[in-house]
Amino acid sequence: MPVEFTISSKILYDAGLQSSKCSFHPREPVLACAIDGGKICLYHKQHIELNGGAELIVPLSQWSETVLNPVPTQHPISGISCLQWDVEGKRLAVGYENGTLILWSRDGCRLFERRKHTSFISSIRWNPIQLNVFATGSNDRSAIVWDADRKPSPLVQRFVAHEGDRIHDVVWISENQFASFSRDQNDGIIHICQIGRESPVMTFLHGDSINALKWNGPFKLLASVSSSSNDQLLLQLWSTSRKDPIRRLNYTNKSAVGCIDWFPPGRESDSLIIVGGCADGSVVVWNLKDDEDQHQTLYGHAVAVNDVSFSPDRRWLASVDRDGHLIIRLTNDWRKMYEAKTGPNYWHQTLSWSGSSDKLAVTNVSSEVFVVEMIHWHQQ
Repeated sequence: MPVEFTISSKILYDAGLQSSKCSFHPREPVLACAIDGGKICLYHKQHIELNGGAELIVPLSQWSETVLNPVPTQHPISGISCLQWDVEGKRLAVGYENGTLILWSRDGCRLFERRKHTSFISSIRWNPIQLNVFATGSNDRSAIVWDADRKPSPLVQRFVAHEGDRIHDVVWISENQFASFSRDQNDGIIHICQIGRESPVMTFLHGDSINALKWNGPFKLLASVSSSSNDQLLLQLWSTSRKDPIRRLNYTNKSAVGCIDWFPPGRESDSLIIVGGCADGSVVVWNLKDDEDQHQTLYGHAVAVNDVSFSPDRRWLASVDRDGHLIIRLTNDWRKMYEAKTGPNYWHQTLSWSGSSDKLAVTNVSSEVFVVEMIHWHQQ
């Protein structure tokens, strides 16, 4: 089935923060974007089908628009630092630079507003099992677990696990446990926190400052990656049943890896693949089912790769670098299928796939969002 790639863009605002944030709805062609003044704009593409069965190509500038305006009710509004839809797309959680958290419904109703963090909210992660539960990590050195259905207060528990360090990210590993880490720590401590317990139930020592942390649910493996000063790349796999890594992959003369992503689960239960974006512009593909630690290096970027992301349907791998050079590859042979320039971005997590895997959003430091659409044409 032939595929046509198109790209369109939209300026979210003329002046404001250095970076834009966006998140695709998991089921609908709806893109949530952070805009000036702490507002959220929902861009919605109407489905129009052509005679050949393909969807009509509509540039992002012509998508319908709904603005969610967070008029201050309890706390002043600052710039948006992160946003994330829940698994079903019923709710959108939005974190702000001043620690405020606002939860919106899909139809634009503000469900609650709280300011329990005192600083920049760096991460929002919805629990994939308890769909009403999510966690936030913050520069105030704490992580908070929230229950969107809990009244009168949605706050479940606060964790202060990284004393003296900002929490960079939180990663759910079960219905009541999450992992957290800070890039500030030179020894790379990973804490496993559990709802109902004050102290971490387990601590992993990576051994070097961690750049990224990802969970593989089907295999119940946590991956952490770092690059030491002597250019030795260290990728480690952890199981919650052991304190030591169950797999350690050392590669000398490899460039620093700043981002990783697991190959999504599917019918091929033996697919245990993880990719990493490197500072030299390469993308490394590890097949962890291979006892010899086989890996493949993909080239195409000239500068550091900021984000790598598999599409939900497992067909595509997207990577984007600091200059905004975007590459989309087929995962069956890692062949490049599409390339585009989307403008410089010095931040991680700038890619967002639609739930249907036929749209990809990319943001940059110029407050611009790009949407790449993959149009599948049915041959007659």
